[in-house]
Amino acid sequence: MWSDALPSWYAEKGRHHLPWRQTRDPWAVLVSEVMLQQTSVARVLPRWRRFLARWPVAQSCAASPLEDVLREWDGLGYPRRARALHATAREVAARGWPPDEAGLRDLPGIGEYTARALLLFAFDDEGAALPRDVNLGRVAARAALGQETHQATASQLDTALVDARPGSMTKRDYAYALFDIGATVCLARRPRCSECPAASWCASRERLRGVHPESPPRRQSAYAGSLRQLRGAVLRAMLGDDPPADVEALRRRVSDVPAAARPDALGSALAGLRRDGLIGGDQPATQSPSIG
Repeated sequence: MWSDALPSWYAEKGRHHLPWRQTRDPWAVLVSEVMLQQTSVARVLPRWRRFLARWPVAQSCAASPLEDVLREWDGLGYPRRARALHATAREVAARGWPPDEAGLRDLPGIGEYTARALLLFAFDDEGAALPRDVNLGRVAARAALGQETHQATASQLDTALVDARPGSMTKRDYAYALFDIGATVCLARRPRCSECPAASWCASRERLRGVHPESPPRRQSAYAGSLRQLRGAVLRAMLGDDPPADVEALRRRVSDVPAAARPDALGSALAGLRRDGLIGGDQPATQSPSIG
């Protein structure tokens, strides 16, 4: 089995130093999971510590204004994640943590993966389904199925993961080990097969020898020059110590962002931020009739 060497490899080379692996506190685990969505571990490490130093429990975050959470989130990207985290803190402060996947998925911004990660990493629920992220999916697709992730179905990936778990590993350690292989060895474009504990039995070993894997279809445009970049700049300006008094002042404040030069881009950014609940409709810059 391709996963037979996983326990010894993980014991020696796993990323045991990651602080969110050393806690079972669901709030600390949730903050790490939300931060790690499309953000690198290196960037998350100091921000996770700082966030939890400020809001060590859900109740403290719930008691703070959303604007404070958004300011603390600045630089991590996708501020809707911060808004959802704040909303979840309020739900948990009012009603406690739900006991199952269905209940967790009812919390703001929590989907299948995050709910399963909480059950496994915070609540030690060995009956929970594995939280399959991009790394687990890639390792399972290559090692078990001889394919790239986008060529396999979700059901095929989940079955491959369940079937390969070594009997000596808890489901929690098994998931962490696969995260680590996917993040450090079985890389998307340049897999280091010679360093992989699954190499001897990997179904993709010959296929990947000396070639770069086929890239999956691109799901998201580049950040530089995008409306996302402009939205971030607008939100940063609105949350600053000296927010712009009107839309023209805002336009000058974000003029260094390439997307701001496009017609209607500023209006679209403001409308999107209002729609996402990240800025209020009562702010001066959102009321000007000259938006766009």
